[in-house]
Amino acid sequence: MDKAIKYKKIIYIRSQNADPSPPLGTVLGNIGVNTVNFCTGFNAYTKSLPNYFMLKVYINIFENRSFNFSTTLPSLGFMLNLIKFERTIKIKVNDRFNDKLIICVKLYPLLQLIKLKLHVININSLLMIKGTVKSMNLIIVKN
Repeated sequence: MDKAIKYKKIIYIRSQNADPSPPLGTVLGNIGVNTVNFCTGFNAYTKSLPNYFMLKVYINIFENRSFNFSTTLPSLGFMLNLIKFERTIKIKVNDRFNDKLIICVKLYPLLQLIKLKLHVININSLLMIKGTVKSMNLIIVKN
């Protein structure tokens, strides 16, 4: 027999940073969830993600006060903003060199991001990410 869902909650929590103290402890504790168990499970689940990722967490609380949860990763644009950086290059204009500021992303972190977000690196995923990078006016660099 399936468990009946009593409550559904959607909350935002930083990966590896669930803490049973308020406000999370208050939200979950008021509906009967063992917040220490939730935080331990959530932190273990997100230990491979950087701790600055803000995750949308879907929590189902059942009649017997047990729970399960699922998460969604941050958007691709958000993650690209985390790995971008500025670089100054020299450009030649009318026999003069001028500095130009460009915004870049390194290739290796970009490939890691593709693997995290899309779980596979193939030509389709590369083209999709390249289009997003281009629309954000970012330049891909090797190092």
